[in-house]
Amino acid sequence: MDKKDFLESFPDKLLCVEHAELIRMHATSGTSGHRPTCGFYTRNDLETWEYLCARNLGAIGMTKNDVFQNTTSAGLFTGGFGYSQGCTRLGAMLIPFGPGNTARQLEFFQAFKVTSFHAIPSFGLRLAEVMEEEEIKKEDLFLKYAILGAEGWAESTRDTIEARLGIKAHDNYGLTEACGPGVSVECQEQDGMHLWTDHFYPEIIDPKTGEVLGEGETGELVLTSLWKEALPIFRYRTGDMTSLYKSECPCGRTGYMISRIKGRKDDMKIIKGVNIYPSMIEEEIFNLSEYFSDIFLIVYHTVGVYDQVSVNVEIREGVNQAKAKQELEKNLREATFIRIEVNTFPKGTLPRQEGKAIRVKDLRDRPEGYKGWLKQMNKKSNS
Repeated sequence: MDKKDFLESFPDKLLCVEHAELIRMHATSGTSGHRPTCGFYTRNDLETWEYLCARNLGAIGMTKNDVFQNTTSAGLFTGGFGYSQGCTRLGAMLIPFGPGNTARQLEFFQAFKVTSFHAIPSFGLRLAEVMEEEEIKKEDLFLKYAILGAEGWAESTRDTIEARLGIKAHDNYGLTEACGPGVSVECQEQDGMHLWTDHFYPEIIDPKTGEVLGEGETGELVLTSLWKEALPIFRYRTGDMTSLYKSECPCGRTGYMISRIKGRKDDMKIIKGVNIYPSMIEEEIFNLSEYFSDIFLIVYHTVGVYDQVSVNVEIREGVNQAKAKQELEKNLREATFIRIEVNTFPKGTLPRQEGKAIRVKDLRDRPEGYKGWLKQMNKKSNS
């Protein structure tokens, strides 16, 4: 199975139970011109999903003594309901805050002594940015850990979030087609994600040939659900690139683990013959966090007949702009083996989003689009 099966069967042609047995439906938001991907649940499905999300929260160290703030929407998106239900099953106090309103989120962190939260990684960075603006120190908070996902994020992003919020930030993995969150999570060791193999059968395949790869080889994750009633997935091609290996984790959990998601196969761009993932670029930006803010934008564009990639970053106050630009371009060239142009802007210039951050623009089908965008950004930075 693959994504096309879900899109072509919209809204419910893949159902394996009668409608009377359904008690919940979640979906991706869908994009312009595309149908959403729908996930359905029977009562047994919902109870198992709740248990898997509670298992995730327990793996990061949460107990019933914690206060958990969910910063994602309790709507169609599975993460809001999933972790709210999981928190309740675990027995911790839940604050179902929802997305955005960052300053108010931080007020709640302090007032209710929040110890743990769920967010997308870019919102974790946004929390740190507003803390800096509001002069809130990490010592003013009671946070211990966070569970982050639904976006790709580099190890350097984790380091930044942990250092600025004073927490342990744990990766997790899930997808609407499988159930939502509850497929895999990092334990307190933070060294790979435990995939709950008593509920999912995993494989890694070559994304081009479909050949099943060996343990430790990087390829596309394929999942079969062993428990879902309403809409089980069978050898579902997730599109996510990772590797699979048997657990030898000191935490004692057995079964299989997956490495952190490298990226989606459709996120990869071939520029000048080199495979480029956004996470490769993000890593180098965050390694120079003394020069740049946490906000950046990668733009793919075309010059003549050649595809190019440029990186647009915000420079911190007091930083030598020429030196910062030169050092980042040097590090990017060493990491990717191609020349990547770096454009620097004053802090606050690049757009911010309270929801999922937009980190990539692909303007290769609009030859003049990049020039116009860059002209607009330079005008904004000079105003």
